[in-house]
Formats: sequence, C-alpha cells, structure tokens
Amino acid sequence: MTDETAAMVEFLRARYAEGIAHAREFGNLFVTKAEESFGVSREQAERQTRASLHAAELRSRLLEETVAPYLGTGGPTGRIVEQQLRLLAWEHVGHADFDERWAP
Repeated sequence: MTDETAAMVEFLRARYAEGIAHAREFGNLFVTKAEESFGVSREQAERQTRASLHAAELRSRLLEETVAPYLGTGGPTGRIVEQQLRLLAWEHVGHADFDERWAP
C-alpha cells in the first residue's frame, strides 16, 4: 500500500465511523420524535433508522473486506481496487480532509 492509498483508507475509515455514529444518533432522535415532530409512525422511523445504519455499516465492510486487503496487489486486480478506493473517497469530495489528488 502506498502512502497515498493508506491516507485514503484512513480518511474513509474516519468518514465511515462518523457515518455510523450519525446514523445511530439521528436514528435514535428520529425514532423518539417520529410521530410528534415528523408525522411518521414509530415503525416507519425504526425501519428507516435500521436501513440508514445498515447502509453506513455496509460501506465500512465494503472497504475493509473487498478493497483494503487488496491494495498494493499487482496487475488488473490492483488497478481495479485502487480505482474502487478512489471512487469510494470521491463520495466525500468537498470534505475539508479530502485531497483533490484522490479524484478518480
């Protein structure tokens, strides 16, 4: 793994940890205030909260299970996985810690 790809992995790990924390925090608030503040049933709020948390956790698993282990691999696999890493990071373009050199 190069210094650049290591920096992207650490950047993504931080964003995903934030995303999971936000999904839990906002999900709890949403479920608690669903009916009185948002006009949705508690059941709907719980389903949406589970889906949001699942999506946040899935991004982290995608990085850890299918991208990070293969960084630095030669050949087509290495090129594909680096492109995947850049695409995952690109989702966070505009974040203060995003490095424009990471663009795909």
